[in-house]
Amino acid sequence: MPDVDTDRKLLAILCADIAGYSRMIGEDEEGTVAALKANMTERIEPAIARHHGRIVKTTGDGFLAEFASPVAAVRSAFEIQEGMKSTNCDLPESKQQWLRIGITLGDVMVREGDIFGDAVNTAARLQALAERGSIYASAAVVDQLRGHIGLGWTDLGEKTLKNIGRPVRVYRLAAGANAASTVWTNLRRRLRSSFIIGLLVVSVLAAAGTYGLWERFTSPTAPSAAFSDGTPTLAVLPLRNLSGDPQNDYISDGITEDIISALGRFSELKVMAFNATRPYKGKALRPVDVAHELGVRYLVEGSVRRAGDDLRVSASLFDAIDNKVLWSQAFDEQFQDVFAQQDAITQRVAGTLASSLHRVERERAVAKQTDSLQAYELVLRGRAMLLQVTRSTNREARQLFEQALRLDADYAAAFAGLGLAYLDVVGHGWTEFPQDMLLRAEQYARDALARNPLNVDAHVILSEVHSNQLRNDQALVEIDHALELNPSNAAAHAQRGGILLWEGRVEEAVAALESAFDLDPNSNHPGDSFILGLAYYSARRHEDAVRFLQREALRHPDYVYVQLVLAAAYAQLGRDADAARAAALVKRRLPVIDPVSFGSRFHNQADQDYLIEGLRKASLI
Repeated sequence: MPDVDTDRKLLAILCADIAGYSRMIGEDEEGTVAALKANMTERIEPAIARHHGRIVKTTGDGFLAEFASPVAAVRSAFEIQEGMKSTNCDLPESKQQWLRIGITLGDVMVREGDIFGDAVNTAARLQALAERGSIYASAAVVDQLRGHIGLGWTDLGEKTLKNIGRPVRVYRLAAGANAASTVWTNLRRRLRSSFIIGLLVVSVLAAAGTYGLWERFTSPTAPSAAFSDGTPTLAVLPLRNLSGDPQNDYISDGITEDIISALGRFSELKVMAFNATRPYKGKALRPVDVAHELGVRYLVEGSVRRAGDDLRVSASLFDAIDNKVLWSQAFDEQFQDVFAQQDAITQRVAGTLASSLHRVERERAVAKQTDSLQAYELVLRGRAMLLQVTRSTNREARQLFEQALRLDADYAAAFAGLGLAYLDVVGHGWTEFPQDMLLRAEQYARDALARNPLNVDAHVILSEVHSNQLRNDQALVEIDHALELNPSNAAAHAQRGGILLWEGRVEEAVAALESAFDLDPNSNHPGDSFILGLAYYSARRHEDAVRFLQREALRHPDYVYVQLVLAAAYAQLGRDADAARAAALVKRRLPVIDPVSFGSRFHNQADQDYLIEGLRKASLI
C-alpha cells in the first residue's frame, strides 16, 4: 500500500555549502558560526524567497532548497553568490565565506516537509564538485536556461558521481555577459574601420504583436536595473526621415527594424524591440534621457535622407554611462545599395560593443534575402501595413507580399510576411475559417524556411500555429529555434512564456514573459496585458497582477479579458468592492462565461480550477 504521506514532485534542487568550513571553525568557531548566520539571514534566505524558493533544511555549513523552476533556482543562486562576493570583498581572506552551489532538476519524494531521491543526491554531488564561489548544474537545468538573457555556461563533460547510477553531464554556470563585458571593454581600445558581414533583410519585430504573440508592459526602469547581469544593453531609435516626404517613412522604419533584427542575433548584446523605441519617433530628446527612460546603456540614433535614387544614412552610437558618442558615420550611396549601408551600420555597432562574434552568429546575420530592391521595398511597405492592425491594411499587406514574391519567388521574408498576415487574420477574428487560415500561415512559414532556415519569423509563426492547435511540445521546439537564432526577439520570449503558462510551468512562464517585457516595454496590444496578468494570477502573485492590470485597464478599456483577470485577482485578495466593480464592467461585454471551457488551454486542471475559483468569488460565474 503506498505511503499516503508521501508525494512526488518535479522540482529544481539547490544544494550549497561553505568551502573550507571545517578549517574556519577550527580557527574561529564563534565568529564563523555568527558570520554564517548573518549571511543566511541577510543574503541567502531573502534571495531564495524573492525567487519563490523554499529552504528545505540546513546542514550546519550549508543548506538544501527547492524551487518550482530551474530558472528561478539559477537566478537565486547568482543573487546569493553576488551577495557573498560583496560581503567578502571587505574581509580578510581567512574570514571570507564562499559558497559552492549545485543545482539539478528531477523527480523527488516529499514527506513531512523533507525531500528525497536521486535529484537531491545529484545536487549534493554537483555542489561537492564545484569550486568556491561557483555554480554547477546538470544538463536538465541547462536545457531550461536556453534563451534566457544573461545566463551562460561552460560544458565540463560527463562526470561519474558517487552513488548516482549513470554519468551526469555537468556545466559551470556564469552570467552570460561576463566574457562579453571584457570583450567590448578591450575592443573599444582597438576599433577598426567598418567592414561588411552580410546582408540584413530579415524583420523579426514588425507586427509581432498583431496576432496574439504576447509582449510586455512595464514602466521605464533605471539603467542600473537593466545592467545588473552585465550584458551590453542597446536600443536603436527610429531613424529620422529627412527626405521631407512622409511617404518615405516606411524606408527609415524598415531599415531601423532590420538593424534591430540583425543586432539581436548576437548573443553578446541585449537589444530592445522596435516597439519599445517607436514612441520616441520624431521627438527631440537628449540621448542620455532616452537611455535612462529605456533602461539601456547604449543608443543607436540617426537619419535617412532620400532624394531620388540618392540615399544618405547617418548613424551614431551613444554610451549613456560615459555620456559620449563612441562612433558616428554617414553613408552616401545609391538607394539600391541600402543593404550595404545596413551591413556597415550593424557591423560597426556590433563591433564596437562585442568583437567576439561566433561564426554561426555571423552566418545568421549575413543571410541574404533578395537581389531585388523592389521586392525588398514591397516587403517594407507590407510590414508597415501590418502595424496598422486593421482588416483593410492586412489585406493590402498580403497583396504587397504577393507582389514581392512575383518579383522574387524565393524571397523568404515575403513568405514569412504572408504567414504573419494570416496569423493576424486569425488572431483578430477576421475570418469564418480560422483553421484554414492557420494552415495557410503554416505553409507560408515552411516555404520561408525552405528558402532560408534562419528566418526567425517563420519559426515564431510555426510555434503560434502549433500552440493554437494545442501541440505545445512542437510549439516549444519552434520557439526555442527562434530564440537560438535571435536571443533578443521579444515576441519569441513572450510566445514561449505563453506556452509554458498553458503547460502549467508558471514560474518559467513568468521568467520568459519578463524577458520579453524587458525587451519591449511599450507593447500596445491588449493580448499582452491579458497573458501577463493571467501569469501573475496563476503564480498567486495577486498584488503584481492587480498593479499591472489596473494600468492596462486604462490603456485598453475595451478589452474585456483584462478586467476579467483583474476581477479574479481582486477577489482573491478579498477586495470585494473592487472585484464587484471590475466584474460589472465584464458583464456588460461578456454576459455569459462558460466555466467548463474558459481557461481550457491550461494543461493542468488545477490551474483552470484556480482561475474559475477567482471568477466565482468575483460573481462572474
